[in-house]
Amino acid sequence: MSSIQKFKVRGEAVDEVTCHTLGAFMHSKDNRGCCLDLNSARLFARKWEDFRIVVCSSCSSSLDVAWKMIDNSRLEPGDSVLCLQQTSGRGRMRRKWASPRGNIYGALYLPNPENREADPLLSIIAGYIFLCALRQRGVGVSLKWPNDLVLKGKKVGGVLLEEKNDLLLAGLGLNLKVVPEYSDLRASGILEAGTLNGAWPGADPLESWVELVYWSLFWFNEVFCSFSLIDFIREINACLWLAGERIKVEQEGRVMEGYLQGLNSRGGMILNCSGRLENIHSGSLIP
Repeated sequence: MSSIQKFKVRGEAVDEVTCHTLGAFMHSKDNRGCCLDLNSARLFARKWEDFRIVVCSSCSSSLDVAWKMIDNSRLEPGDSVLCLQQTSGRGRMRRKWASPRGNIYGALYLPNPENREADPLLSIIAGYIFLCALRQRGVGVSLKWPNDLVLKGKKVGGVLLEEKNDLLLAGLGLNLKVVPEYSDLRASGILEAGTLNGAWPGADPLESWVELVYWSLFWFNEVFCSFSLIDFIREINACLWLAGERIKVEQEGRVMEGYLQGLNSRGGMILNCSGRLENIHSGSLIP
């Protein structure tokens, strides 16, 4: 572990910054063989053991810190940022993401694949790789379209993909131990918030983030090396929350009802409304 220089993000000092390498951390924990092979898809320029995990005690958000470090050429694909507490965390549509200590608030710098066919699915792929990483750990989450992680009917996390100038950051907020105060939750939130306390007991934010980064990169590589588009749609549909069930979708003031048939090739929901298939790319899913 080595220290890195302190810096500012949007005028806010980022204190107690440390840096770990993914390889040293994983090998020291004897994590299931460390079999990651990222050479086959040629997405990364370095060995995975050299990927860095930057840890901040408190900051505006992990995404802000990561973008600032990218701007200063201090972060490369495969590297990540973990904030132990955020003061200005954000979710989809820049909604506030409550960020008390004890949970994961991370940003993972992903390479932008040359396969442009997958561009409309990148946000879904980001959710899928974190979902697979959690399932690798035995945590049976599902993906609530478009970017929420659900366990036993409760929202335990969310994924946010941000893209600037063809650069990709995947943000993850995951309730390991703490549910945000009710006053901090969005009033229109559909699902009750939950934690992974029972599914991943004793999870430490740093150790858990390192493991999730490792397996997320493995699955990102798998998607672009081993999956066809049809393969991926089949895989993600098997992980989709409420697939095959009757749902409602609120979209621009109107509500549509039907059976969730799955996702289409652009990441939208396919809703079966009395035999008529509707492709939905915006709105809120209501169980």
